[in-house]
Amino acid sequence: VSGATYALDVKAYCVLSHAAFEEFFEQVSLKVMTRSIIEWQSEDEHYRINDALLTLASYSIYKFENANENVAPFDYLREVFGESKRRLSRNVIDNHGMSPRHLTNILLPVALQIKQDITLQNSLLQLVKQRGDYAHRGSIKNILSPEDAKKYVGDCLILCEDIRDKANAKFLI
Repeated sequence: VSGATYALDVKAYCVLSHAAFEEFFEQVSLKVMTRSIIEWQSEDEHYRINDALLTLASYSIYKFENANENVAPFDYLREVFGESKRRLSRNVIDNHGMSPRHLTNILLPVALQIKQDITLQNSLLQLVKQRGDYAHRGSIKNILSPEDAKKYVGDCLILCEDIRDKANAKFLI
């Protein structure tokens, strides 16, 4: 079977898979951020604090100097988290990729990290590279085989499952 026979199918599969994975990671980041803040602000007398909330607080550029002298700690922290939420939301909206650098920019602020597995990360990098080639370069001489494309996408699904599990674990009581 020649590459020309399946070239469009593989290109479409890689480009669309990349887009779906990118959206998934962005949505997980936003959901963890939002839920962490909501749980912290809950009416319960015990604030729920997790590593996502702490990392999000460190992501803020809001400083003590910006606070008025009569601000209550809760109100100050609400401003800190509001600034972090605006900043991360902007980064997610402006995100255009899923390379490890892109994923770190949107996942680290909510204390999530891509699984440190060289095989899975290599598949992520290959999918990112192929998507870039297919979407932004005119004539591509070497098209992935359907089997390789399926393997890279399958490995990226494992990374998504891992991130989903890590995100869900932050909210187990």
